Amino acid sequence: MDKYKVLKVFVDVHTKETYRVNQEITLTKERFEEVEKNLEVFGGGFLELIKTEKQTDKKSAKTPKKKG
Repeated sequence: MDKYKVLKVFVDVHTKETYRVNQEITLTKERFEEVEKNLEVFGGGFLELIKTEKQTDKKSAKTPKKKG
């Protein structure tokens, strides 16, 4: 699941919940696509994917020593 930022106020047709500007919501990719498709008639652009940094490995980030 991904997090999205609400750019325009809208009401979810399934849950009847009103989403406000700058609210962060979590949706599956499929649900996001459904919402965007349903809101196209109102100009689209209601949600923006929030970029999240993937957690890095907890291994040491040391550079390898040169041999020789």
